[in-house]
Amino acid sequence: MKKKIGNFTFCLFCFISIIFIFTNNKEVAEVILNATNLFLKKVFVSLFPMFIINDILIHINIPYYFYQIFNRLFLKIFHTSGLGAYVFIMSLISGTPSNAYILKELVNDHKLSTEEANHFLTFTYFSNPFFLTMMLTSIFTPKTTLKIIFIHYLSNIIIGILLRKKAPKITTQTFKPESKKNRSILINSINKSISTLLMILGTVTFYMIVTYIITFPFKENILLKTITSGFLEITNGLNNLIHLNIYTKIKEIIAIAIISFGGLSIHTQIKAILEDTKINYQYFLKGRILHTLIGIILILIF
Repeated sequence: MKKKIGNFTFCLFCFISIIFIFTNNKEVAEVILNATNLFLKKVFVSLFPMFIINDILIHINIPYYFYQIFNRLFLKIFHTSGLGAYVFIMSLISGTPSNAYILKELVNDHKLSTEEANHFLTFTYFSNPFFLTMMLTSIFTPKTTLKIIFIHYLSNIIIGILLRKKAPKITTQTFKPESKKNRSILINSINKSISTLLMILGTVTFYMIVTYIITFPFKENILLKTITSGFLEITNGLNNLIHLNIYTKIKEIIAIAIISFGGLSIHTQIKAILEDTKINYQYFLKGRILHTLIGIILILIF
């Protein structure tokens, strides 16, 4: 019965969406163009080179050096292997969904177990620092912007510490080089990166259209529109936050909640990247719920 109700609700939403798209075709077209522009200017330019670089670094065993340098530190703090440092640092630099992409490649290359990848998935989510700086400085002062970014990153460390007792047993890794030519590695990396980025473009565009349709009836209610759009897609949420005339502290809480949860768009991207692996998306979801709660508590304290 629940399945039938769910299917009926989904079909009804699709039918209403079709009517809405036809009656507001110019506005919807503008949303699609804005989503494409956002992707090209902010997402593609930051993720495409990082995806290729990550593939090459994994191929030449750079994660092994991270393992050697950070193994004792990560073992002591997080009860995990030093490979987590590679995922942690590279994800911090390039932003999400790089963490899922890197974990997938490490598991496929047998450098990391599925259980360890599941655990790392909970505390290696970072929004791109350049993206956050650009978005937040248009809303807050530079000092507040740095505070929000710092809390966003600190929350991941706290999650890793809180969950260290649940860390899986560390497996012994061999780090054997692949017997592939560098040229084939580059071509394969480009193909995989383009495929992943096209998926991200489609996801971002879809959720921006859905956001526009859902928030259209209450477009004058900026607070409700901000919260709803932020739950669906992080960029829309932060953009709407600019126009919200409320206390700065409340703005900070909403901003950290939107950034920490990531929006359904990010969750869909992560799930799609992990689809053909045994890495469990549920760990990412649990991590983001915990991330949001910790972020809000830290914002209230500081």
